[in-house]
Amino acid sequence: MTAGRRVKPAVHERPSTDGPASAREDERRRLARDLHDGPAQTLAAALFGVDLAVNALDRAPATARDELLAARALVRDALDDVRALMAGLRPRLLEQHGLVVALNALAAMPPLWGTEVSVETQGISTGERLPAEVELALLRIAQEAVSNARRHGVASGVQVSLAVRRGVAELLVVDDGRGFLCEPGFLWSSRGEGLPGMRERAELLGGTLQVESAPGAGTRIAVTLPLPLQGPRHPTPGSAKGRA
Repeated sequence: MTAGRRVKPAVHERPSTDGPASAREDERRRLARDLHDGPAQTLAAALFGVDLAVNALDRAPATARDELLAARALVRDALDDVRALMAGLRPRLLEQHGLVVALNALAAMPPLWGTEVSVETQGISTGERLPAEVELALLRIAQEAVSNARRHGVASGVQVSLAVRRGVAELLVVDDGRGFLCEPGFLWSSRGEGLPGMRERAELLGGTLQVESAPGAGTRIAVTLPLPLQGPRHPTPGSAKGRA
């Protein structure tokens, strides 16, 4: 892949602590990120599925039915996420089964745009858990990166890789889409959703997010987050339920 601009943020942003107004603003941004990266992405996928079903209704009724069933499942997932946000909880699949299962669910989703997603994990098994805030950040960043590759990059394939080593978790999302021009400061100049929101998620946990892309060369997103030195842990019976 031809490298575009590689960016390593120099300053780690932290939630403001200078009063109720700042706390409310931090919470507003967090909720906006969670809505954008979670239910909004899922509902966008469902809408694409409905559109495909409408187009296939006359010529391929069986295909249309399959797309509608997939879209219905996505809407249910979005509803679960909204309910979880209302209760201050994490996505149900992540909450109950952990990051490995939640990431693999990205590959199990129907390729509504013709995009195939593959997932690889190293250094962490299905039953092992990372700190709750790390799991949530890595899942949301992966969801956003895959969604961008499908909707904007028109990628035919996306590779999601998670590697956990002593003291660090590394997420890598690489697609073969059309890419874009990474101009200096363009992606990092403001807060918000999309790539800036992904960057903010990483930095709030003391990590970094790097992007490489160029027109016609796809996109590579690499996230590194620090971990406690004891590494992944196996949950005790019943401990996964109700984690914040």
